[in-house]
Amino acid sequence: MKKVVAQDPLDYEIRGMYRFATLKEDATLVDEVRDAWPENPRLLMVAADPDDDTLTENLALDLASALVKAGLAVGEVRVLEAETASVAAQLIPGADVIVLADGADEVRDAFYGEVSLPNLLKTAKDDAVLIALSPQALEAADA
Repeated sequence: MKKVVAQDPLDYEIRGMYRFATLKEDATLVDEVRDAWPENPRLLMVAADPDDDTLTENLALDLASALVKAGLAVGEVRVLEAETASVAAQLIPGADVIVLADGADEVRDAFYGEVSLPNLLKTAKDDAVLIALSPQALEAADA
């Protein structure tokens, strides 16, 4: 599994009522994952706060949009949060790209423990790409 830390990779532009996400100019994420990027991947965003589904879903869609704008295809976006925790064992092995969101350490760590994320990551595809949005998220996932 290819592992990358991409701390705070998104830039936002607000136009009227709409927000548009792009990767920051100095972000190296695309260069770091391009060779390992699967064709039309399933992207799974793992929440840092499982009860804030709106934040996690928006972050997942923003990151997917920014990756597409940067030339990396994204086929499907899913989110592992409180509502989907019961199917975590199916979501992780089905994902081609797994993104670990960042947030409050104690909340994120509790959720990762609740779903046994370190164990679940052992079931991920060998060629999956793991993107942590902070070093702490990567450490908490024991990846």
